[in-house]
Amino acid sequence: MQTEYFVIMRAGPSSYPLLAWDEFSGPFFRGVFAPFTRPIRLRLGAPVPRNPVMVDYHSLPTPVVSERLKDVLEPMDLHGVQLVPADVKVAPDDVRRYWMLHVYNEIACIDRQRSTLSLYSDGDVLGIDKLVLDENVLREIPLEQRRVFVLAESTSTHLFHQSVMDPLMALQPEGVRFIRADQWNDGAGFRP
Repeated sequence: MQTEYFVIMRAGPSSYPLLAWDEFSGPFFRGVFAPFTRPIRLRLGAPVPRNPVMVDYHSLPTPVVSERLKDVLEPMDLHGVQLVPADVKVAPDDVRRYWMLHVYNEIACIDRQRSTLSLYSDGDVLGIDKLVLDENVLREIPLEQRRVFVLAESTSTHLFHQSVMDPLMALQPEGVRFIRADQWNDGAGFRP
């Protein structure tokens, strides 16, 4: 089961920009469904590349995907995942539609005995040097409810089951990579 999960990450050259909020982002950090009536507003994040290239995946660090990736994810009706329309301001006269994956499906499934973790003094997870998922916890949850989730102990870590990752990667998307959970750590974003 450990090898069936992958952490989603950005990939590619520095010309693929990070994104940042262009409005208050509060409702999307509460771990619950976030009602919205209009597209959220995003912009290019620092450092802004001289010639930004907009690709299929950008990081907020919350995943932000292109229309074609959204078209694959939407019919899956993923438990605890909202596809939120996002207008990304690339330039004053260039606003493009993307989709933020608001994942409020939080699962506490880090195997604390087998993982290598840095902890705050209160025991909360500060960093992950080696991730081992608790397969007993995952087995108790039907697959339909854990195809995409964030670690409750580290909510910036988005995990995708292979059954979701494979159709996305079949599109050969630009700007995204998946690292198998047992090979991932906090420093993975700095490795080629």
